[in-house]
Amino acid sequence: MLFLVLPIVLPLITPWEEKPQLLEPARAQTAWGMLWILALGWLFFQAASFGDRWSSRGVLEYVKTLGMSRLSQLMQIWLSCMTPFLGFVVAVVAICLVFAMPSNAEEAKMWIATNLQYAWLFLLVVGPMALIAIALGTRLNATAAYVITGAFALYGLFGIGYLDFFLSQSGQPLFNFLYIVSPHFHLADLTGRLVFKLGALDSQSFLNSSLYLAGLGLLLTGAACALYREKK
Repeated sequence: MLFLVLPIVLPLITPWEEKPQLLEPARAQTAWGMLWILALGWLFFQAASFGDRWSSRGVLEYVKTLGMSRLSQLMQIWLSCMTPFLGFVVAVVAICLVFAMPSNAEEAKMWIATNLQYAWLFLLVVGPMALIAIALGTRLNATAAYVITGAFALYGLFGIGYLDFFLSQSGQPLFNFLYIVSPHFHLADLTGRLVFKLGALDSQSFLNSSLYLAGLGLLLTGAACALYREKK
């Protein structure tokens, strides 16, 4: 309930009366910010905990004897984490489209497109990362698996920006190589486009971002399948 109420109420604490047009972007920023925090703070830990708990207690080894493949086991655990989380994604999009919709018809059209693009790119990031958390949980304890997954996600979202800064200052080949092979999860963060009402990504940019994140997601899924095991 708080997740649904806070994005609507919190911006009202600020002196929004001075610039009422900033209320909608503030609500969208709060809603999407809370969703990122929920993914980093709850979803990944839940996924790591499920992997740790089910492998430690022999559940995965038992279902293996029933003929369930490793990939099927991994996907079943993933669905148990992602299914309730999808409800929060839908809730955030609904909040942005109901309580933060611009009054201008043209802006409203672009607002809808931006939020739908955001939801798609967001899921392309958190979905594969949840698989990594589960797979690491089957090998390590839940805390270690969560810390590794969370650190990797934070690096792709925010750390890559610092690396880009170092690259622009030094031009070292090492930084350039690291930048190329690093996960560019920041491509899924369209909060700035909502806050400043920049509109949706153009078709080519959205396609490029989707293809890159989908390809990276496939690599992470393959890594998760390789890391996953039924028994610690």
